Amino acid sequence: MLYKQIDKISKKTIMKKLEAFFNEDDIKNDITTNTFIDNKKIVKVDFIAEFEGVFCGAQIIENAFSKKIKTSLFIKDGFRVKNGFKIATVEGPAPEIIRKERVILNLVQRMSGIASETHRYASKAFRKNVKILDTRKTTPGIRIFEKYAVQCGGGINHRFNLSKGIMIKDNHIGSNKSIKEILTKTSSVTVPIQVEIDTKKQLEECLKHKIDAVLLDNMEPQKIKECIQIIKKSNQKIFIEVSGGITFKTLNKYLITGVDAVSVGAIIHQATFKNIKLQTT
Repeated sequence: MLYKQIDKISKKTIMKKLEAFFNEDDIKNDITTNTFIDNKKIVKVDFIAEFEGVFCGAQIIENAFSKKIKTSLFIKDGFRVKNGFKIATVEGPAPEIIRKERVILNLVQRMSGIASETHRYASKAFRKNVKILDTRKTTPGIRIFEKYAVQCGGGINHRFNLSKGIMIKDNHIGSNKSIKEILTKTSSVTVPIQVEIDTKKQLEECLKHKIDAVLLDNMEPQKIKECIQIIKKSNQKIFIEVSGGITFKTLNKYLITGVDAVSVGAIIHQATFKNIKLQTT
């Protein structure tokens, strides 16, 4: 892979994020809970899946509560669940559980939605030995959770942020510059270099320089095949990525021999929450 994969999230990062999310919800000043729920009341509740798909968010449940809460998990991230599956049980003071439940559920449902949607695409692409890549079309503030969820669903991560690699697109080249002029400035960089390709002429010019990957953007399948042949003839090891409004319905057309990965923003920005409920036992 071109970039470091988000296959785990540090406990420190999770705790820092959760603290910010709990503060946003102002859980300490939950007027309803503070008024009506006895601080000494102990409850035991189950996290129950109300969907069929891939679960993601175990670390959220594990790290969201204080030591007063006993947490038991019955599944790992990346495993499939069916409707009615018991994901976890938490037991302890009712006020803490009630105050935190919505933030926890929102995150876990979001991550499970992304993992499940990614799995749909990745399962289809796997048969052709093509990877499904995410993009930077993520939700500000929770990108690390969303990209981790892509991993759990069987996808792979593109660059995490703008500092992780060079991606040369049309707006970088502009009308007054050439790819040759742009690439002469990359000789000393140590991060992966990728160029967005719109024409075969652009591709041929790129292959005269040291690059790591190309992005064949908004190309028809036949044109993609022609570009692959040009790359093969160059005898260079180039990572070939295809993108451009590719949906689950049209994915098969782009699972072409020689393509390394198809990038699909939809696995994140079109993913829907997977419902999970809390049920008192």
